[in-house]
Amino acid sequence: MFFDEFTKSQLAYWPLARNNYEHLRNVIYRTIDFEGFQIRIQHNPDRIQSAVAKIDEQSIKARACFLCKGNIPPEQASFDYNPTLDIRVNPYPIFDRHYTVPAKQHIPQLIKGHFQDMLAIVQTYPEYTIFYNGPRSGASAPDHFHFQLAARHIMPLETDVNSCPKEILWISESRKTTIESIHHYLRKNIILHSNNREQLMDIFEQLLSLVGQITPNDPEPMMNLFAWYENNEWWVVIFPRRQHRPWQFFAEEDENILFSPGCVDFAGLIISPREKDFNRLDAPLLEELFSQLTLTDEQFKNLRFMIKKDIKNR
Repeated sequence: MFFDEFTKSQLAYWPLARNNYEHLRNVIYRTIDFEGFQIRIQHNPDRIQSAVAKIDEQSIKARACFLCKGNIPPEQASFDYNPTLDIRVNPYPIFDRHYTVPAKQHIPQLIKGHFQDMLAIVQTYPEYTIFYNGPRSGASAPDHFHFQLAARHIMPLETDVNSCPKEILWISESRKTTIESIHHYLRKNIILHSNNREQLMDIFEQLLSLVGQITPNDPEPMMNLFAWYENNEWWVVIFPRRQHRPWQFFAEEDENILFSPGCVDFAGLIISPREKDFNRLDAPLLEELFSQLTLTDEQFKNLRFMIKKDIKNR
């Protein structure tokens, strides 16, 4: 209820946000069928800025941080969630309830020390899913730590974790925490679910260490990360990555495809700002695009082996 009132107030007071949320009424969708699951594509021209965001060090230094409180529009309000995090209406929405959760301080986009915040937020607001784009995995502000929030069950991933066949990789001795993976999902994935916060935090730290051995990338491995809370359990999904954008993103003319996926795309809702890309995407092309970004079969085989061998109960 609070979020509804907060959003209503912001849209009444902030013309940019109001116009962009009204534009959501006009977005169109297509659905592409794969064996055992679907991917939806949303044509959303307002997301063009995020899709083409320059995240190299020089470009980041040349612009003011749009998540720092001193640089946000005067109309944008911040809800004080806790001593380190705010919650704000996202002015360039993908969903009709879309929020940014930025750090109060200008600190880098690194998950270390913040995973417990993900768990706390979704336990407080179980009607929402929280997600985190790594600094080289779709974050348009890799210089300022932030999460995003969306209403539950909008992204196909949340249905797929229950409906798709999964391989069990590890179960704790107490059987309170499980690590699994969806088979044949285009995007290599690791799924945790647990009713024990402390054990889940410990297992997550171990997993990050193992992923970092497969795809070294200082200071953290490339990934997209989700969490939600349901039936007194946390669900956490990690998509380890090896690349940010496919070669088609940088190609010229007809070969160019504006495909720069972050969390939402990896969760099965592809955001396509350009109409020609929206019409062009099909199952073989999506397989080819994601194959460049997700772990290779060999990398994921090694990671699964390490999980089964090296994850410890502590």
